[in-house]
Formats: sequence, structure tokens, C-alpha cells
Amino acid sequence: MASRPSRSGSPATGSSRSARRAARRQARPAPAVPPPSPDPAPLAVDLLTAPRQFGRALGRADTAWWTYWPVPVVTALLSGVAYALLLRPGLNLAAAETLRAAGQSGSAAPTFLSHVTNAFGSLFLTFITLGLMWGLGRLGAGRGRDVRGARVPEIFSASFALLAPLYLLVAVLVLITPAASWALPPAAVQAAQGNLLELQRAALHSAAQTPAALALFFVTLLGTAAQCALAYPALRETTGSAARAALGAGLPLLPALAAQLVGVAPLLIARLSGG
Repeated sequence: MASRPSRSGSPATGSSRSARRAARRQARPAPAVPPPSPDPAPLAVDLLTAPRQFGRALGRADTAWWTYWPVPVVTALLSGVAYALLLRPGLNLAAAETLRAAGQSGSAAPTFLSHVTNAFGSLFLTFITLGLMWGLGRLGAGRGRDVRGARVPEIFSASFALLAPLYLLVAVLVLITPAASWALPPAAVQAAQGNLLELQRAALHSAAQTPAALALFFVTLLGTAAQCALAYPALRETTGSAARAALGAGLPLLPALAAQLVGVAPLLIARLSGG
């Protein structure tokens, strides 16, 4: 009897099937791997406690120039409120004295406008300072480590977190100052003879002698210098160069101080003149 052919294929046939299966597996597209998500932006207050770590975290985060915009806005508002509160008691007394000299009663209409003008002036100068820091800081810092730049707007915007609580403390100091500290000098009242501008100058002199005015002066100028000092270690991380970081933090220093000095100069002059 003739023998039946074997059902199992030859070794060559089995190996070819395995090769085809392996080829099909290799032809399948590999699963797409999502790109790593950027780290979250660090908090602005981190710049105050650990500026170098803030710069490193900022370099890994996906931020834009407006990321920290609420910080300078809030600081500018508090600056305007503190300055307006400082001059408010004396201006109110000057307006009341003007009405008394004219034989009238009530409140003087220009007083409210004076308060708004004082607040807006301080707010405006804060934004001018921010613009100087951004522009001159970018000029000094250069391109930075990567295509996203040296993060100058983010660093200097975050640095305003230093000034916000200090301006709030100045406002509190104004509110707890005794009312007698704002009194107009009798000699100045008599010399003014009811002239509102002369009485307002006397009010500025009285306000300039208060501890709150001295605190505002130091917060404004020393705080601005401290902002540039805090920016240096952060810029050193984002630029990768100590020289570039020094230029980025140093170039805005004097122009920013000059802009802030414009705001406090009337108080400083009145305090130094003594009358």
C-alpha cells in the first residue's frame, strides 16, 4: 500500500510564513508619542524667594510676555492709591480753608479731581517704569538660551510682586497717622490769604514731613533698585551668560529710578526745603 503524503509543510515553508508575519508587524506604524507638555509657569512670588530657581522654571515653561500682567497692574493701582491717600488729608484741609476764607461752606469741587490726578500720575509713572525695564532689559539681555528669548518681560513683570505689599503698607501707615500730622502751618495759612494753590503747597509740605511720606520715598526708589537686583540671577538662568544678565538688569536701573523719582520729587523737595 502506498504511503500518504505528510500534512506538515517543509521547514522552508514554515520559516517563510514567520518571515511574512514579522514583516507585517514591522510594517505597522508605531504609536505616536505625544510631545512632553511644558512645565507650568512659576509664581511671581517665587522670584522674591528664589530668583535663580524662578529663572530655571521660567526657561522650561511656555510663557508669553503677558503671563504676569496682573502683577504690575495691581502694583500700579496700589502705588496710585498710596500717593493719593498721602496727599488727601492736606488737600482737603486746603480746600476747606479756601472756602472758609471766601466765607462759604461745603466741599471744594477741585479736591476730588486733585486726588484722581495724583493717583493717575503715580499709576502712569509705574507703567513708564515697566516699559523702560522691558525695552532696555531686552536690549541688554539679548536673545537668551533658546528661541523663546531671555524672558525679560516675564521677569520684570514678576518683580513688581515685591512692591505691591510695600505700597499697601504705606497706605496703611497713612491711615493710622494722627490727624494732627496733616495740619497746615498757621504761618502758611495766613500768608496764603485763601489762595488755593498756596494752601496746596502748604499741604504738600505737611504731608512730606510724615513718616508715611518717608516710607513712600524709600519704597519707590529702593524697591525699584531691588527689582533690578532680583532680575539679575533670573536673567542669568534664561540668558546663560553673566555678562548678558548684568546688562539686562543694569541698563534699566537708572532710567527706571529717574522715572520713579519724578513721582516722589515734590515730596522730597518739600521735605528737604523745610517750608
